[in-house]
Amino acid sequence: MPAVRPVDVKEGAADIRTDGYAYDELLPMVQSVLAAGLSVLVRGHPGAGKSALAREVADGMALPLVDIRLAQRDPAEIAGVYYPDAGRTCMSLLAPDWVRQVCDKPGFVFLDEINAAVTKLHQAAAYQIVLEHRVGPFAFHPGTVVMAAGNLEEDSAIVSSLSSALANRFVHFTMRVDADVWVRWASQAGLDPAVVAYVGRGGHETLYNRCSETAFPSPRTWEMASRALAAARPADRRRVVAACVGPQAAERFFAFTSIFRGVDPGAVIMDGTPMDFTAPDSRDPSFVHAVVFSVADWLCRQPAVPDACLPNVVRFLRSPGLDPEFQFLFLKRLKGTDLPKRLRALPEFRVLAAELAAVHIGLKGSA
Repeated sequence: MPAVRPVDVKEGAADIRTDGYAYDELLPMVQSVLAAGLSVLVRGHPGAGKSALAREVADGMALPLVDIRLAQRDPAEIAGVYYPDAGRTCMSLLAPDWVRQVCDKPGFVFLDEINAAVTKLHQAAAYQIVLEHRVGPFAFHPGTVVMAAGNLEEDSAIVSSLSSALANRFVHFTMRVDADVWVRWASQAGLDPAVVAYVGRGGHETLYNRCSETAFPSPRTWEMASRALAAARPADRRRVVAACVGPQAAERFFAFTSIFRGVDPGAVIMDGTPMDFTAPDSRDPSFVHAVVFSVADWLCRQPAVPDACLPNVVRFLRSPGLDPEFQFLFLKRLKGTDLPKRLRALPEFRVLAAELAAVHIGLKGSA
């Protein structure tokens, strides 16, 4: 019998990333680690979605969320206060309400902003919560889990170092901003189609750019911009978007939307209206991006696209002047829908797919 067991190559096959993990990659990992009874610390850029991750993990584990923002709480609100009994012979702890909640029933304790310039008293309270799952004499319910979140030091946010004793009690993950993941989420969440298309076009640099200490693009502020667009008067829309993501990002966004909102995707797909990108005023990449994302976003939002209209999708992809780069972007945007599978049933699409595959192989060979 061999002394060493052969390792299944599938075990641990996923890459270990040094730049962090996207939201959808973190979700199952964080949930499984918490379910094992370990505490998790997720670091990431401001507005990257750490709090949203905590909420979704808590929902997935069917646990009530207790959100504790350490930098905004007095240490007594976290660890309680001691008071003498009537005979002044001993001290008793008056625990905050949240402590009793997670002691009586399973709960999800979320220590947000754990490294945001908290004092030693804050860290001492957090240490007991993380290490011992208790506050003073009050032990948490065995089903209670603890997750923490903090910003990265490189973001110029107010950050203080955790003590090595506290840091060593966490399983550490870093969240990276991923535009593709955010675009899929934003589409499902019903955010403004122009916001989704603009971020999808620009990628990481558009989604997150810490260019200011106040308003700057981030997953959080683009969501805010979408909500502000829906509520603001038409005359105020530029101003409220600038107040969310900053003036420069707002100007570029509205330059894009002037084209995006002028496209009639229904006419292209339902009626087969042809497009031509060979004309001088149609060759600008910004224009092509806006049209491609407008049509793709429209398709993704339809509850059902009739089979009779599917050839019009291929016809759009075959539009004169539409380069393979934009064809790839269009098809990538359709991921997560049933359209790629349905399109593959069309002979004309299979021919196009073979041509794109050859282009892709050629690009890889020249790299």
